[in-house]
Amino acid sequence: MSRFDPNALLHAFSTLTLDLHRLAQDQDIANFHDHALERISRLLPFDSAWWGRAAVIDGLPEEHSTYLYNLPSPYLADWQSMRHADVAVALTQKMPGQAFIVDMRDPANGAALNWLGERHDIGELLCIAHVDPQTCLSDHLSLYRKPGALGFDEQDCHLLNNLMLHLVASVSANQIRALVAMRETLTSPRKLALAVCDRRGVLQCSERGFVDLLLSEWPQWTGPWLPVKLDEHGYEGRLVHIEASAVGDQILLAARINRALPQLSPRENDVAQGFGEGKTYKEVARDLGLSPNTVRHHIRAIYSKLGVKDKARIAHLLHAPPD
Repeated sequence: MSRFDPNALLHAFSTLTLDLHRLAQDQDIANFHDHALERISRLLPFDSAWWGRAAVIDGLPEEHSTYLYNLPSPYLADWQSMRHADVAVALTQKMPGQAFIVDMRDPANGAALNWLGERHDIGELLCIAHVDPQTCLSDHLSLYRKPGALGFDEQDCHLLNNLMLHLVASVSANQIRALVAMRETLTSPRKLALAVCDRRGVLQCSERGFVDLLLSEWPQWTGPWLPVKLDEHGYEGRLVHIEASAVGDQILLAARINRALPQLSPRENDVAQGFGEGKTYKEVARDLGLSPNTVRHHIRAIYSKLGVKDKARIAHLLHAPPD
């Protein structure tokens, strides 16, 4: 980065951060990291990168989400096999928020790191980690250059030190953007609270209402791990229903109060929910892909099972506070 004078570097950095926040709004979760790293490489060149989030357990990072840029998928397994001997782990844990340069070919940094660099054609790495004070999860970024390439320098470290907080913020903004986009596709979106978790069930970001719903079912829950393991459909609890949808290596969650009436079949509950939201016969039929006559048949069965005579009473039963 020495080719930049201070004024030019400041301008380039400001433009980069603006572009990152724009990408956070424009790109979906599955593609954001790729576009963001490509944009970063124009100011801080590198050949490959690893961007992820981890929890530190017994002094070693346990990965929760990983994005590899120009690296083969076996890289992560190779690193995990020698992570206990990775000097970069100790450096980033000792001084989070501070970028470090590590020569992966230097014998002083250990045979295990030398092996990893040799196996994946890496000379130097520039690494940094940011620890979230609430969840204690670590967002980390490693940028790699091949052997023989121009080495990283102190200006690169300074640049990454100041860039990392913007990267963490842009990831969160990108996840929030995904929640907003998801909300627009859902039926009765105002009745839902949304969140993003990783595949291990650790919350990455959430709307406040989502946490409130979890606490209604699990009053002692503190997070950041979800209080229950989700299957491919989500979770159906006594008070809360959670739908789960995979997007890349993240999972979008939509939670709502469970208002299902146990006397009804699943389809009858779907019909009852529609009427409980004030929809007409035709609107319920359209939303569920049924004919109006089929909906009328279901509503007669619902009246009989619940012992009610009108749709207003159905709505009352659905929205009454749980016992």
